[in-house]
Amino acid sequence: MSSSSAKPPYLVRTSELSSISSLDRREHPVDSRNHRYACSLGDSTGLTKTGVHFCRLPPDATSTTLHYHTHDDEWYYIIDAGEGAVLFLWEPEATADGQQDSAPREEKIQSGDFFGFKAGASSVRAHALRAGEKEVVYLVGGSREQTDMSVYPLKGRRMIISRSQELGVQTWTVEEKDLKTVHMKAPAQAGSGQK
Repeated sequence: MSSSSAKPPYLVRTSELSSISSLDRREHPVDSRNHRYACSLGDSTGLTKTGVHFCRLPPDATSTTLHYHTHDDEWYYIIDAGEGAVLFLWEPEATADGQQDSAPREEKIQSGDFFGFKAGASSVRAHALRAGEKEVVYLVGGSREQTDMSVYPLKGRRMIISRSQELGVQTWTVEEKDLKTVHMKAPAQAGSGQK
């Protein structure tokens, strides 16, 4: 065992993150009323392919805007949750007139719960946490694909995330109403005779 008092680069002691003042306030870019206090455990330990965050959600606060990811899996592990803490969950259901029902439901959460949300439009489960009368302490994480899109179905917006070694993390938001499908012809391969 080393006698050095320096903390190794692979270690974060979450017991030292016992108050909100020791964490970064993270306001959501789509709706700043939604916020949490967090420390990126993955970034702090040098992880590059997975993100893990230690979070504290103040009483009666909502963690994020209801969303799902197209390419990144996402999970939550609830360390501590009091009475009234819920998971907001929105799964699109077609109504008789062909529209989608947009009413999220609430599911009670408790300490020890684990939630996993698979990436992709075929498994849409938009989600967010809301604390009750006391804070919720949790871990959230997921994969870090080179490109991902967070979809906010009840806000009509999307956020595109690009992660590259050269440029770092870049994000753009776009309104659903402004999306246009672009069809591009595949480029010809050298020596194929195609023009």
